[in-house]
Amino acid sequence: MIRRTRHAAYQIRYHFVWVPKYRRNVLVGDIPERLTVLLHQKSPEMGGEIIDLAIQPDHVHLFGIFPPTVAPHQIMHRLKGYTAFTLRNEFPHLK
Repeated sequence: MIRRTRHAAYQIRYHFVWVPKYRRNVLVGDIPERLTVLLHQKSPEMGGEIIDLAIQPDHVHLFGIFPPTVAPHQIMHRLKGYTAFTLRNEFPHLK
């Protein structure tokens, strides 16, 4: 599916993989469900859409579509920063 902005037509799909510090198994219990909700909330704010999301105890796979106006490093910076801050506040044992 080709998406359009006022000045561009694009079909950019990103596959991001990231791990917690030292690849610790911290994404267990209620954390994966909350992380899923947070990612689905933040993506549309940047004009993106998550196609597939897989959360393992020690890493996360995100496959999504984002506009060309947002650089890949900026996508990850916003998603990881927002979710890490929120999860640390809601689950104090992650600190």
